[in-house]
Amino acid sequence: MNPSKESSFSNYNIISQLGAGGMGEVFLAEDTRLERKVALKLLPQKFSADSEPLNRFKQEAKAASALNHPNIITVYEIGEHDGTNFIATEYIDGKTLRERMKQRLTFEEILSITIQTAEALSTAHTAGIVHRDIKPENIMIRPDGYVKVLDFGLAKLTENNNAEIDKEDATRKLVKTNPGVVMGTVSYMSPEQARGKDIDARSDVFSFGIVLYEMLAGNVPFAGETMTDILSAIISSEPAPLADSAPHLPRELQRIVGKTLKKKREQRYHSTKDLLNDLKELRDELLLESKLEQTAVPNRVETSQTSQPRLSTNSSSGGIKDSLLLTEFENSTGEAIFDQTLKTALAFSLTQSPFLDIFPDTKLRQTLVWMGHSPTEIVTKDLAREICLRQNLKAYITGTISSFGSIYVLTLEAVNARSGESFGRQFEQVNSREEVLNALSRAATGLREHLGESLSSIEKFDMRVEYITTPSLEALKLYTLGQEQSALGKTLEPITFFKKALELDPNFASTYVALAVTYINTNQWKQGAEFISKAFEVRDSVSENEKLRITYFYYMIVTGELDKAINTLELWRRTYPSQSVPLINLADTFERIGQFEKSAAAAREAIQLDNNNAISYINLGSPLLKLSRFAELKETFQKAFEKNLDSDIFHELLHIVAFIENDEEAMKENLAWFSGRNDEYVALNLQTGTAAFQGQWRKAQDFARRAVELARRSNNPEIAALYAAEQSLRIVFWSSGTGLPSGEENQLKAVLKTQTNNALKLERGTFVIAKVSLALSAGGMSSEARSLMDELKKERPKDTILNELWFPTIRAAIELQNGRAKEAVEELEIAERFEKAGEFYPQYICAVCFLKLNKTKEALREFDKILNNRGEAGLSSIYPLAQLGKARALKDKTEYEKFFELWKDADKDMPALVAAKKEYDELKG
Repeated sequence: MNPSKESSFSNYNIISQLGAGGMGEVFLAEDTRLERKVALKLLPQKFSADSEPLNRFKQEAKAASALNHPNIITVYEIGEHDGTNFIATEYIDGKTLRERMKQRLTFEEILSITIQTAEALSTAHTAGIVHRDIKPENIMIRPDGYVKVLDFGLAKLTENNNAEIDKEDATRKLVKTNPGVVMGTVSYMSPEQARGKDIDARSDVFSFGIVLYEMLAGNVPFAGETMTDILSAIISSEPAPLADSAPHLPRELQRIVGKTLKKKREQRYHSTKDLLNDLKELRDELLLESKLEQTAVPNRVETSQTSQPRLSTNSSSGGIKDSLLLTEFENSTGEAIFDQTLKTALAFSLTQSPFLDIFPDTKLRQTLVWMGHSPTEIVTKDLAREICLRQNLKAYITGTISSFGSIYVLTLEAVNARSGESFGRQFEQVNSREEVLNALSRAATGLREHLGESLSSIEKFDMRVEYITTPSLEALKLYTLGQEQSALGKTLEPITFFKKALELDPNFASTYVALAVTYINTNQWKQGAEFISKAFEVRDSVSENEKLRITYFYYMIVTGELDKAINTLELWRRTYPSQSVPLINLADTFERIGQFEKSAAAAREAIQLDNNNAISYINLGSPLLKLSRFAELKETFQKAFEKNLDSDIFHELLHIVAFIENDEEAMKENLAWFSGRNDEYVALNLQTGTAAFQGQWRKAQDFARRAVELARRSNNPEIAALYAAEQSLRIVFWSSGTGLPSGEENQLKAVLKTQTNNALKLERGTFVIAKVSLALSAGGMSSEARSLMDELKKERPKDTILNELWFPTIRAAIELQNGRAKEAVEELEIAERFEKAGEFYPQYICAVCFLKLNKTKEALREFDKILNNRGEAGLSSIYPLAQLGKARALKDKTEYEKFFELWKDADKDMPALVAAKKEYDELKG
């Protein structure tokens, strides 16, 4: 809308003054033409001749009128009368958020206000408009709870907006303010605003975060006695944790607020749309939890309406105290397809319920061994009762299937293990084999009611088993066989079964997940992401339990949004407290982001729920290795071996521990375990690592070449590419800091280019590209490194580990190569949160930067982060280089001798070794 000189105040009857707003005074008036109330904002005449206030006044009108959203104030008219400029907008009968905060806001009100405000900002940012003055005074709330965002007086059209806005050259020139000028309300400024720097939509995200923090905590996060104090706090101080003032807030909301208030805008939400999505997901999760509470099974006294016994319930968790043992179906049909398959289907059906605890098959197999039976023995009704008594289980469920011609008869019964009484029995009859799974679903649903689950809970958590699994009995059989292999710790063997199952039913979502997990466990992330994406597409057709599982893996593997992945796991674990799988995945995720203590704690909880799952022991051993608690790791794995559990990862981690402890016999034993297996390349890669750690370049190169080739021939190109990428990193870091002549530097670049090209030709997986990019950046090939980063940003724009670990580390390496050590350290501040997952690269680069800046104390701190935590990357060749770096920082002969001990068997012409000996001789001389 353009200003109109024909507009006249005669069209408006001013009723009363509402107050000051932005650059002008605001009045309540009546539009006599349309008979409606309006708000008139007037710019006083004494300012009308001043171009800056006038331009900002018009700027607000143009910015607001360019938007059309129910949560943004509507502009009716922009005009001028007798030298007075005015804006006529809709009149909002309500209170500002500042006024509303004087009263207590409920959590529901806060969440509603927050989401509506984010909706408004998301629309503005999409249109290329940054508000730049988000504060409680500019957020109005109507009596019906509707939110309106006001006052775009400081708004700025961004430079990269859509084509239509790009045409508005005159408007952009009008609204753009000069860099270096501080604009906005001090307490709600972003760090870049406080510094007077150019800003983008992420500045609004920060200001919005301050408003949200204030609503929740009752005070602003950055305070001070003077404006200078406040600006200083915004730039350099961290706010007090929300948990201190509001300990009962959902963890996810605390994370959201924390992410909005990151000092570095690269760490904040990249767009308000992403923030809005997280807020909506939080709202949906809270609604689900509320429904769960409403459907929780209460402790109740039995009435005369039923004389059947009931299982006891746990009012604190809402779940059944007593685990249920599932027996194998008695199959008298003579059709082998029903063996194991119906039990798997029944487990899927019953585990929909948050209130039933199914005794895991892994525990069942171990119990059978203790009782002197084969772990694969069929569990009959008589054997089930004995197992229940040994494991203190109150009940077991039996099933039968029989046939008479084309008719199939199926029964389910829950039995009290001590008394033999029946908790309930279900009977179903169908006319064809294809209807058996549907009949099983109906029987399982009826049994859940007999076991005491409320009808409202059953209604919410009940889908037919053929929908949540597959209508194909053959596909379900293959899935069952694959899962058996996984439970025994097999890593590659399940793939064949899962793929065959998908050939029979391409919509079998759980098989996509199982296949993806198998690939991820063997470091084949690209293929894992492909299968999880397919599962995510059909997630609405699975049970709530499986949907949570798929959602977690989607965030973990496909988008890389680890905070969302962890929050999904926490919801999964709360919704299904008796299941070990959420804890297993929580342990794995914490380990991958460097939170090793949390990882170990989650793995221990998983083992308490199911102590016969190989993956749980692996997920405990891995963080114990990172924490350098080697004796505890060996004890953990010994317990697994005693339960006849085994896996290649057990022997991989034990080999690393043996190397650290100089136990050559144990190293040989664990390498020999891989001999003749289809993943023998793992042993070759382990030998690559040990040779590289000792500075044996030629031997390491030979092992690496063989490992890459064997992985490639074993049809695992991403593993082969990863091995090649890791070798490229060794090449460049071995040669860094040695003062190579320019000719040799050029030769190094040529070798590096060949090595990295070979890796990328094998497979362009996420971590392959990330490691290749780091190698290129550290080797002085910044343009190639940036090109690869751009490729990853396009493919995985929200990936947490890429954005907050690998990208800043790569940029730091580039800055260091270009002689900007200070800027490199600033980049690495972004990576600090996840540096423990960075295989020592962030700490090492940071230490080198501090040496360049003559900050010896800081450099030693970074070197010691490596030297005091060897388990974090037990075979990393960065470790001995850190020892060399420490020797150089201190100029200490003893520290040099420690390095020489580490590289006592190194190739004599290694550049780092040659340089170190020269430096050592100079100290002696």
